[in-house]
Amino acid sequence: MKLKTDQITLLRMKKKSKKKVLITGSTGFIGFHLKKKLNLKFNLFTPNKKELDLKKKRNLKIYLDKLKPDIIINLASSTIFKKKIKSEKNNQFNNTYLTNKNLVDTVNNNCKFIIFFGSIEEYGECNLPYGEKMKPKPKSFYGKYKYKAYLYAKRKLKKKKINYIWLRPSLTYGYKDNRERYLGQIINALKNDQKIILHPGDQVRDYIYVDDLCKIVELLLVSKTYKFNSVLNVSAQNYIKLETLPKKVEIIAKQKINYQFKKNNNEINMINSNKKLKRLFPNFKFSNFKRSLEVVIKQELKI
Repeated sequence: MKLKTDQITLLRMKKKSKKKVLITGSTGFIGFHLKKKLNLKFNLFTPNKKELDLKKKRNLKIYLDKLKPDIIINLASSTIFKKKIKSEKNNQFNNTYLTNKNLVDTVNNNCKFIIFFGSIEEYGECNLPYGEKMKPKPKSFYGKYKYKAYLYAKRKLKKKKINYIWLRPSLTYGYKDNRERYLGQIINALKNDQKIILHPGDQVRDYIYVDDLCKIVELLLVSKTYKFNSVLNVSAQNYIKLETLPKKVEIIAKQKINYQFKKNNNEINMINSNKKLKRLFPNFKFSNFKRSLEVVIKQELKI
């Protein structure tokens, strides 16, 4: 019995010695995978929206002052898009911009490093491939309010002298992908034998496996210094033509998907450069798109 008590005490001591990492917006797709990846190396705090609503600034300040996290990973934003323009604008202002703004306003100097999740959509109509030094030209409200949040964080955190990095990942795919996203929609239709209408046009998109994204985050967290204070694209350079994805999924799953194309030629290509990332982590090996997609489909179909 004493041995068990000693073991519990030791585990508690080890946990206390680990850095406290707060993950906001942790109940989503990327948060699900990040928690699994970081749980053993860090003392994680992953409140849901009821426990910590970033739109409630006063409550957020009380929470941060009490917790005193060493590191914050901010995933809070809205990837559930509204069809009506006014509704979507309000949605992105409140859930993508305001949540980031409130976090920046209330964070104190106990926090040494913040990882923000921006978006490839911030670049919008910039020349391809997107580079970190480009001035973004976002088209969507999601991209516009992500970029507005970045500008605010950059200005305020410089004054507070808190290190940060603003990630702009490519489109992320993996197990439990968002149904609102193109690839997630296809896999969900396959799982549930549903008919779907897809609007691919001729666009090319840049995809990154969620496990690779989580590994990059882990590498940033264990770096010896956190003096980044900059934007970082996260791309595996998997440049995929959207209209080819349903067939790729069908071949892997050996099942037909009931889908129909309705061309949408108003969309733009989205392709990240990863030159800066390669300089930062020259030995990092990205997952092969086809093999990782096979893993995802097997997980989703439980085969």
